[in-house]
Amino acid sequence: MIQRIQTLYLALAAALSGFLLKGPIVRLLGIENQIYELNYKGIYALENGLASNVIEKSLPLTIILIAVPVLFLLAIFLFRRRKLQLRVTVFASLLLAGAFLLLLFYIFYTGSKLEAELIFNIKLVFPFAGAIFGYLAFRNILKDELLIKSYDRIR
Repeated sequence: MIQRIQTLYLALAAALSGFLLKGPIVRLLGIENQIYELNYKGIYALENGLASNVIEKSLPLTIILIAVPVLFLLAIFLFRRRKLQLRVTVFASLLLAGAFLLLLFYIFYTGSKLEAELIFNIKLVFPFAGAIFGYLAFRNILKDELLIKSYDRIR
């Protein structure tokens, strides 16, 4: 049913992963106080507060960060097909964990290439927190599925 606790977990995971599509995920401070920002499209050099030069494009990160909130929202409406909902939730959670690792790769690879240091932003934690909410949703969906199977055995 749609009013279950896993729906809340899936909605929180979708919201957290959706927030990654707006604004910078993290900023890097380079030599001579040059500021770079990593958003879902890639790493850009900032001039006067606006992204001007593309330093590194990140097509895989873009695809993953767009697909994950869509998958979590899809999983919310698959409540009648719990097995498929389980699979979609696990897949989206693994994609989000992979996006977190990909974000770290881009930050450290480009940061070392540009000799820049990380300026921490709370959005860096969002993929990890979204994956945790995806796991919590998975656990509760599985619990519901096992409960339904136990009722079938009683009949």
